[in-house]
Amino acid sequence: MLNRRNGLNKVARVASRRSVAPSSLAAIRCYSSQPDPNDVAILGGGITGLATAHYLSQSNPNRKVTIYESSPRLGGWLHTEKVEIDDGHILFEKGPRTLRPAGNGSLTARLVNQLGLEDETIFTMKTAPAATNRYLYYPDHLVRVPQPDKKLGFMANATALANTFTYEPAFQGILGRLALEPFRPARDSSVTDESVGDFFARRIGRRLVDQVMSAVVHGIYAGDIYQLSMKSLFPSLWRLEEESGSLVTGLLQNMVEGAKVPAKELEFMMAMKQPYPFGKEFRKNFRRSNVFTFRHGIQQLVDTLEASLKKSPNVIFQLNQEVTDIKNTEQNVQLEAKSSTEGSTSKHNHTHVISTLSPDKTSQAASSMNRGFLKLPVCPTPTVMTVNLYYRTPNLHPSGFGYLIPLGIPIDQNPERALGVTFDTAYAAGTPGDEDFVGPMQDTVSKRGTKVTVMLGGHYWDGWSSHPSNDEGLQMAQSIMERHLGVTEKPAAHSVNLNYNCIPQYTVGFEDRVSKFHDELSLRYSGRLRVAGNWVRGVGVNDCIRSAWDVARDLDTSGLTGLEYIVKPKQWLTVKVKKS
Repeated sequence: MLNRRNGLNKVARVASRRSVAPSSLAAIRCYSSQPDPNDVAILGGGITGLATAHYLSQSNPNRKVTIYESSPRLGGWLHTEKVEIDDGHILFEKGPRTLRPAGNGSLTARLVNQLGLEDETIFTMKTAPAATNRYLYYPDHLVRVPQPDKKLGFMANATALANTFTYEPAFQGILGRLALEPFRPARDSSVTDESVGDFFARRIGRRLVDQVMSAVVHGIYAGDIYQLSMKSLFPSLWRLEEESGSLVTGLLQNMVEGAKVPAKELEFMMAMKQPYPFGKEFRKNFRRSNVFTFRHGIQQLVDTLEASLKKSPNVIFQLNQEVTDIKNTEQNVQLEAKSSTEGSTSKHNHTHVISTLSPDKTSQAASSMNRGFLKLPVCPTPTVMTVNLYYRTPNLHPSGFGYLIPLGIPIDQNPERALGVTFDTAYAAGTPGDEDFVGPMQDTVSKRGTKVTVMLGGHYWDGWSSHPSNDEGLQMAQSIMERHLGVTEKPAAHSVNLNYNCIPQYTVGFEDRVSKFHDELSLRYSGRLRVAGNWVRGVGVNDCIRSAWDVARDLDTSGLTGLEYIVKPKQWLTVKVKKS
């Protein structure tokens, strides 16, 4: 496989130096002359597309940017619903609900500042129950994930941890398995990728994977831990085993010698440490927070982005326009778009195209002139149903962020195949002056109730030809609430949302498939068609914003595809921990 990939890269390099592709690919035309990226099309009006347009217009206000969105609304999976009830309104999040300050969150913070949203931001403090209390459901009750509670003393925390590791079935034996991990053999050097589940089953045993770690994967990816790629999702741990033979040994070495970070990530970290004109209170609260959101929900971020972009005369929105064809010509890239309202088609010319669509949708649009793209599936995307429920009675669940359900739970405890439940009243203030939060209040009801979101489906629904109706989804969610939390009260408000193909799965072999996709883009479009989105940098909102920042920043560099971070070998640099 490596020889084949290197061969394709060689072909791509040779082709980029010629006006016509090699004879074996005679139908493919590649052009070495690239115009300046002064007329850019962005496919997809979700958070990645809008953020890409923002960064492009910031770097060059004279550059023309056109956003093509197949639906009548912008924002993609960021979708907040305002529900009026008799004494005010509540907000339901149909997709992501909070953002994290860590990692790429520092870039999102700058975007918040640029959009004037600092005063609209709601911070959940690190000492809040939502930050310190997270649960698993196993086998028939909620179990708090072991974590020190800053509000408790040393002895109280030590006792709680000892009880969890000793008596809770989900965590029994974990300390012993971790102690033995350094003595387990490292993987064979011939293994080029492995599932997350198989990796950790080798290192610490399958029981912990099925009962604990699979739940975490459900919460992030709605995916099967035995299908997702360890090399793609946890590259640092994958490298640790390769270099140290053991995760525990490698982590101890990192504590002494310093952790290794990809050079590109270190460059980003240093850029984010540069002085930036945040407000004093925003900066302080950002550092003290565990998660953050906005007064009008997570959709306020994309709504404000849209409003900001509409002030620019060089940014054009093409809604209800599905791009069905992408042709590379000698002078430009020609798009064909179909109107979802009128059924008519139109053609548009641009110097460059950035697709924030899924790889499957991108390849479908590219396949009319490039049939090879039809044979390049990169990552599956499962469907997830979210059911928002609001109850009048407050505190119907334990204090905390929510709970996740692992693979190992008995079927009679999860016949609905739920992935988990988030406690949505945990990340916004219930009353003015609530010390666990800083910022404006979201819901305006006179008396706070209980708001949750039940997540269903994901990889459990793989291969299904149909999905539950809204009524069935509501019934399933209420059944989960009754069986797991003893809630028999009927919700005062609800919203059922079926999110088709919403979370890309970085399954085993992902990097090899991306490499082939990269080679095809390089060969057929010579850097004029690039990609960004939740399958490039990570599935979170912060990751999408980072992907947008990267592709916009590198647009003036010729010949790129947007996939270089995945396909090019990483240079790992040691970052030493400062001694206090």
